[in-house]
Amino acid sequence: MKIMLLTHSFTPEISPPQRRWSIIADELAQLGHDVTVVTPTSSRVVTDNHKRLLDNPRVKLQNYPSLRRSRTMMGKVLKHGVDALLSVPAALTGGKPDIIIATVPAIPTLVVGYVASRLRRVPMVVDLRDAWPDLLRESQVIKFRWLEPLVSRFISFVVNRSEMLITVTHGLAHKMKINGAMNVATISNGVETEGADLTVAPRIHDGKLHILYLGNIGRSQGLDTVIRAMKYVPSSVQLRIVGQGTEKNKLIALADELGVNVDFREPVYGQDVLENYSWADTCLVSLRPDWASFRYTVPSKLYELLYLNQHVTGLVQGEAAEIIIASESGIVVEQCVGGFAEYINFMVSNPESWQTPRRGREWVKTHASLRKSGREYSKLLAEVVRANSNR
Repeated sequence: MKIMLLTHSFTPEISPPQRRWSIIADELAQLGHDVTVVTPTSSRVVTDNHKRLLDNPRVKLQNYPSLRRSRTMMGKVLKHGVDALLSVPAALTGGKPDIIIATVPAIPTLVVGYVASRLRRVPMVVDLRDAWPDLLRESQVIKFRWLEPLVSRFISFVVNRSEMLITVTHGLAHKMKINGAMNVATISNGVETEGADLTVAPRIHDGKLHILYLGNIGRSQGLDTVIRAMKYVPSSVQLRIVGQGTEKNKLIALADELGVNVDFREPVYGQDVLENYSWADTCLVSLRPDWASFRYTVPSKLYELLYLNQHVTGLVQGEAAEIIIASESGIVVEQCVGGFAEYINFMVSNPESWQTPRRGREWVKTHASLRKSGREYSKLLAEVVRANSNR
């Protein structure tokens, strides 16, 4: 097959969609498919880890110019919108594909995918990684109240007219079927499980409890609950927050206001990520509880933590909570200040509760291998192309 992928982030960028699609695209190429990736030009340096994929003759990048990254929510919305317009020529040029995949978010990519598929008369598959359009309403990212329902209806219109919708969770698939989507499948997120085995050096305990959050620091994570709870735990508890995002400055100000000691650090990559995990007794995975769509959302970071056999503290609901429990990799905690503080105090008094059976890696290999996802994608795309050719 000749596959065109539209995505706002791809190798050598570092992001959740890049991690998902770099592996899946590589697996599709190894299965003999030709993959054309329409994606913004990257300013990042290409490392040895990226070269094997980028040197693959079956994976071709069609880059287009892009606005600089923004740290504000409105800036990100503007960037995705402008980037989508700039991507149109790249999506309409070159050899005709057999099928187009639009991975969402960013939402404007969905529009480009729909337009390109209709103009080029090929089927479109939507790869939906977040709970749109519900998340659009809950996040209130669109400030004009009259506009949000229009955008939500448009998203539903395009999704329901795609030849196939692929979600990353079963709960989201069920929700989209209720909303009218007909041909829906689930291919979960995950990690690379067939490369070099990464390991985290075990921490030498010193009587202190180390709590780590590493990832995006935005409105979705609800990390203010964690910081407020630090007022009610012993000074031997150390909280480190590593990353960047729209809420970081607000959280720094909140910690100063409350007089709690939080070690905020800049984003890290590669070996530095493993060193932070080695520092931690437990790693936080958090989604705010007041957005209902997060009941069928699983943070991609969770799969990485499980694969590295880290102890996980889950401030999550729904499928994410079920995964933590099923993999025996940590504890799901009540999503409030009092509940989290009570849990931390219990951890301090019972250090044996930090231990897990270390079965996370095996769970991921069985349920969340991106290599397996690539093979599942290949079968589903072939079915769509075959059904479309018989019309």
